[in-house]
Amino acid sequence: MSNIPKIGESEWYVMKALWENAPLSGGEIVKAVGARTDWSQSTILTMLRRLVKKGAVGVDQQSVMMYTPLVQESDVVRRETDMFLGRVYEGSVNMLVKGYIENGDLSAHELQALKKMLDDMDEK
Repeated sequence: MSNIPKIGESEWYVMKALWENAPLSGGEIVKAVGARTDWSQSTILTMLRRLVKKGAVGVDQQSVMMYTPLVQESDVVRRETDMFLGRVYEGSVNMLVKGYIENGDLSAHELQALKKMLDDMDEK
């Protein structure tokens, strides 16, 4: 997982657009990201160029340049989650979940779903 590039917080908007609808042209990316943010076209295209340089996005030169993600969303999410857990919770999922439970941040429905996941894992 170490070969997965770090995706900056703002760059997630570009990646989400690509993960949802790739391949996309630069104009289509600007439109998709612009619908979720108030960023200018030049800002969005700068992020896109950065992602290409990082190796997270590939470009196919046709009559129009088309962009596609080179990394899977699930791989990037896993890397970011692992980094977050390591930085904030010393790598402990237990500490994360305990914090949410003790602070009352989980709804009854979320607690029930979490319990079901744990029960299902026990059955395997």
